Amino acid sequence: MLQMLKSVITNGSDTMKDDGSVPTISWVPIHIEDKLDIITRAIHETQRETAKNNTRLLTKFDKWLLELRSIQESLRRIREVLVPYLEKTLETHFEHIELFQMAMFQPSTKNLFLELETQYHASENAPLNSEEFAEMINLSEMAQVLALIGDAVVSSAVLQHLWKPRAADAGRITQRKADIVSNENMAKLCDKWGLYEYRIHFDPDTPSKLEENHDKGTLIEAVYGIIYIEHEYRKVLKLVTHLINTR
Repeated sequence: MLQMLKSVITNGSDTMKDDGSVPTISWVPIHIEDKLDIITRAIHETQRETAKNNTRLLTKFDKWLLELRSIQESLRRIREVLVPYLEKTLETHFEHIELFQMAMFQPSTKNLFLELETQYHASENAPLNSEEFAEMINLSEMAQVLALIGDAVVSSAVLQHLWKPRAADAGRITQRKADIVSNENMAKLCDKWGLYEYRIHFDPDTPSKLEENHDKGTLIEAVYGIIYIEHEYRKVLKLVTHLINTR
């Protein structure tokens, strides 16, 4: 898992640059939509070659195709609706739309790709190789990595906005920062940006309010993680005011 992530979200070097600066994080696309198209075509082909009396396998194919179509439609909406909205709202251009698509994958999507990997394991007609399947299986983990990056840079940026160089202000700064970066506050911004409806998942249950706020907070962190990857820390410092000023 760590090795796969290193090939996807990478700083290009394990050491400092020659000038002593720290390398920035960059993104190597994995072409999620292209892979989904390839998988879909492979399933259709296998479906045509499967005996009609093998109803159990044919039912699986129908289920997989339905879930893949759902994901593909979600990715289209993220590309055509969500990202243009965020670009307008944040007055910022995003080059790697795939990062936003990846950020929306939830853990419940993993089983689909695990089942597909099992179906095509060691097959000469496998649509993806083992590394490519690993990328699809671990999309929700990569979404968590984006949120982890966002969590770190948001905490730093909020603190920088609140900082007052007087010891007497320390308690107020600590509490104010905690309020701003709380899941409850980030959930408000998530609702304002409409991120939650773009999640890619197959969860049947309605989450508790606590769980929902946690998921919404994670989505906001992922967005700021993407801002950092594409535009570095100064842009996060500027745009974190959307979170600070959330009402």
